[in-house]
Amino acid sequence: MSFSSSLDIVGSALTAERFRTDIITQNIANAQTTKTANGEPYRRQMVEFEEIPLAFSEELDKAKSGGGVRVSNVVKSDAEFKLIYDPTNPDANAEGYVQSSNVDTTEEQVDLLAASNAYEANLTALSVVKAMINRTIEMGNK
Repeated sequence: MSFSSSLDIVGSALTAERFRTDIITQNIANAQTTKTANGEPYRRQMVEFEEIPLAFSEELDKAKSGGGVRVSNVVKSDAEFKLIYDPTNPDANAEGYVQSSNVDTTEEQVDLLAASNAYEANLTALSVVKAMINRTIEMGNK
């Protein structure tokens, strides 16, 4: 595995986790949204990852290295909307209930922590690769 492919793998993971963090923060920001442009409450979004496919020549070396990761899809949760009793809300139904987002902020905070930990782990991997590159350069200069 070359140093550049190591950097590519770590870079792709950092980019994917950053995108995941962005989606989680959108979920938290819209947790109380009762009506979006389509007339429904905000639906929780989730990020799906996939391995970056390798070129055929790289497939032969796959046992030694991977191709990284990327966001394959952002899916909307099909969980039911929450019903909140608020008869003064203009969006309330005849019984006084308002449909609210299906975002669970506690779950989002746990996901945010996991994404943050994954991002930090990838930063550590990046530091290791950089140290290996620097050490290789130092050895080559001797």
